[in-house]
Amino acid sequence: MASTTATPVATPSTSVRVGLALSALIGAANLPALIPDIIDWGEAPPPFGLLLVNAAIGLVSVVCAFLAWNTGNRLAIRINAAALILNAIMVVPGFFIDTTPTVTLISAAFVVGTVVAVVLMMRREHTPVRVTD
Repeated sequence: MASTTATPVATPSTSVRVGLALSALIGAANLPALIPDIIDWGEAPPPFGLLLVNAAIGLVSVVCAFLAWNTGNRLAIRINAAALILNAIMVVPGFFIDTTPTVTLISAAFVVGTVVAVVLMMRREHTPVRVTD
């Protein structure tokens, strides 16, 4: 008869959970950009394909944050961080093209929020190590 031993679940710390919540919020904020006329893009709106890719990246971020919330799965956290960084890179042109001040402000909020979320998510807990000679 095979016995199964339960592996302990490492729940994430509070700072990691704050980073996961912020990343889920950033990911969910990408979805309304698909609805026409919800954002005043100015003279040249981004292509719909780019908005679709951005929404898909946001959905990946939300799913990974949900998976990592209780388990602290480091792979889900890394994929989430990669999705957030890719999203921030896609938002950076909002600083340089001729758009409305609202789009520039939203772009800045996405980049700053991404930096904060990634730093919080990637923190490791310092566990005391017992040294024996």
